Amino acid sequence: MIGELSYAIIIGGFGLIQAVVVAIVAGLFSRENKKRADDNAKIEKRAAIRAEESQLAMRLMSANTSLAVATGLALKEERVNGKMDIALAEAGKAQADYFKFINGIASSQMSVE
Repeated sequence: MIGELSYAIIIGGFGLIQAVVVAIVAGLFSRENKKRADDNAKIEKRAAIRAEESQLAMRLMSANTSLAVATGLALKEERVNGKMDIALAEAGKAQADYFKFINGIASSQMSVE
């Protein structure tokens, strides 16, 4: 009788140890998943910022090319035509949008720190 009781206590003790180990492993797994999800969110945010910057940089290059072509035509024709005004407006708008983006990034980083 006492032997059976001892075995029951030992088996119950093992069951308790197993439950504690499972709870610890589950807690560690949960913490790791949360960290991984946070890291993925940061990566996605940085990718979105890089994509927006890339798009703005392409607009700046396009505006610069338009301005260069308009300048070349103005020199060739020895007069300023309507293309110069359009190219200047495009360049000004692209530059303003890029500076707005840069200032937005700077202010968001300042608020995080």
